[in-house]
Amino acid sequence: MMPPQLTKRPSKLHATASTTLRFLVLVVSVSCSLLVVIDIVGNNWELNDFMGNAKHFLTPLLTTHSIDDLVEMYAFPTTASPWVASNGGRYMINAAIGQAHDTDGLHYHLTLGSHTIDTPENDICNQLVNTYPLVNTTTPTVRLGAIEDHVTFIRGSTLTHLFDDSATAPRGHTGDNASTLAALGYVPGRVGLDMRLTTAIPLDTHGQTAVFNVTMYRFYSKAFCSGCRPNTELGMDTCTIEYSYNAATHDLQVHSSLAIYGQHHILGIVMLRRWGPVLSLWVRGLCILAVVCAFAASQKTVQWTDSLSLTSVGKRLVHKFSPPQYRHVNNAFHFLYFCFNSDFTVLMFSMSVMFDEDVAMVYGRVLSRWYKPASFELWTQLRLFALDFRWMWFNLAILKVFKLACNLFSTARFSGTNFVMGWLNFRSITWVYLTVFVLFERIDYTEYGNSVRVEVTSLVDDLDAIYVEFEQSWYIRGLPSLAMLMVLNLLLVLFVDHVVNRDWWRLMAKTSFGRQHMYNSSSIIADMGLVVTNGDPHATITIKARTMSTMRWYFTSHLKCFGLAEEPTMLRKLASSSAAKGSMQTVRQNEDKVSPSIATLDPVGEVHFLVQDSEGHVHLIDSDKREVQALGVEVKILRDSQFNIG
Repeated sequence: MMPPQLTKRPSKLHATASTTLRFLVLVVSVSCSLLVVIDIVGNNWELNDFMGNAKHFLTPLLTTHSIDDLVEMYAFPTTASPWVASNGGRYMINAAIGQAHDTDGLHYHLTLGSHTIDTPENDICNQLVNTYPLVNTTTPTVRLGAIEDHVTFIRGSTLTHLFDDSATAPRGHTGDNASTLAALGYVPGRVGLDMRLTTAIPLDTHGQTAVFNVTMYRFYSKAFCSGCRPNTELGMDTCTIEYSYNAATHDLQVHSSLAIYGQHHILGIVMLRRWGPVLSLWVRGLCILAVVCAFAASQKTVQWTDSLSLTSVGKRLVHKFSPPQYRHVNNAFHFLYFCFNSDFTVLMFSMSVMFDEDVAMVYGRVLSRWYKPASFELWTQLRLFALDFRWMWFNLAILKVFKLACNLFSTARFSGTNFVMGWLNFRSITWVYLTVFVLFERIDYTEYGNSVRVEVTSLVDDLDAIYVEFEQSWYIRGLPSLAMLMVLNLLLVLFVDHVVNRDWWRLMAKTSFGRQHMYNSSSIIADMGLVVTNGDPHATITIKARTMSTMRWYFTSHLKCFGLAEEPTMLRKLASSSAAKGSMQTVRQNEDKVSPSIATLDPVGEVHFLVQDSEGHVHLIDSDKREVQALGVEVKILRDSQFNIG
């Protein structure tokens, strides 16, 4: 007879630390849930566009329908007019005018908030400094405009900046032409046209210098391949200009133009409404509905269903989201565990993020560029965090792909023998959260990769002879570095998790329940909060029959089971150990001569094992290797009995 297990009362310090840890996990869980809600509301392009708050940026172009109308309405410098722009630049001007008159809903007109002007980085008024020849001097006011047409040349990436000399080698300078920059290793990465238009300013015909606060609108069109449809960054500032008019030459000279510090730069953007963001909303909405239905089912006790009876796709879909169930309450899963571990949820949310990313990455970068130098603003910061938090689904998807690939290319025949597979699991949701912090630096990481750049204007080179390839564009060129960062971050967190919790992982690997999570399925979160008891040669997990039945439904419906058998020697050891324990318990019962009641008719201390057949169907067997049938499980469910899973 084995001696009773002694339990050591936890110290006060240990209890305090455990309580603090649980509180921190709760805070992080609530914060992450809040970010999801903020993302759905604050980063909802359809809702943002429907509100129409970005339409006011289009005021300067509402009565303009062509470049000729633009030149007639605004005075442009000779070197900064639409007529000196390249063909691509004039195409972007026409695109901006078309976006202003879009009545068919082809574009998103989005607001990005207002940002304080506290530093020179957010002061963009100086482009108005120039000489403006006036054609019509009979009017008492004049509106000014300025255009800069350019192609952005970029060298290197984040990885080459860190591990090579792309950041330290001799750089190009403003004024260098395309051939000079190409010799230095630069490639074209973005096409841009920056157009500024002002409201009317009074025209003083006496030649005196005047100071005036004028509203300046910005239309900054950018495209990531030559000839592609551009998006247009919108802005509105108040600039203090010092200017004078020369009646003899009919020129208006702007001597200085400065932003008013403490005022705000109001920011917006126009982007093409593609099918991706719309599809993303539908996918997210349907996924949330399906997950809520499935999770609601898991809060009751799901019936133990024979997998062979689910013969059609329709039956399997119904069983996935609305399985037959008992009315017994059973909180088998935490909601976040259910979502983060489900193949369906991870796949659907990853797809929805990918569909929406062409808008989200540009929106996030523009918002970050203006917000970082400005004063702290909680709503803006939370929206940026929410955009970054989306990529957590990519982390989960990458890990699941790793497990699927590891199973596909592995020669392991038995569950628990693939060493690598065991490391591709998180213990709990807390460790999933730790992978997110690097993602919060995603925009800055990409920005650093594009920091070595020079803009070539149409005054320096013939931009019609320069073209931008999509794979070398601003965002695409940084994806390999970003993907490597994500994978390294993921592997680092997994390594720390398995080192810190190495005793727990060893204990879980000694149970068939743990091996199904770690080695024999696409599950990536192993801890369900169950009681694990160590023993020799195996450990056991105590689980209610109701939870066991619901867990089996989750495994067969929401995870990919690999169909690896348990190692025969392991089963023999477990069976012999269980038989020995059963004999000892039978002797004790005979000695005590106590008649069992109905509630104790189940074999005391009997150990069961979770196994899979070659088709990936999950079975529960007893120590005699006999499968537990649905009727036997139902009896235990009605009695609210437990299983000991070895």
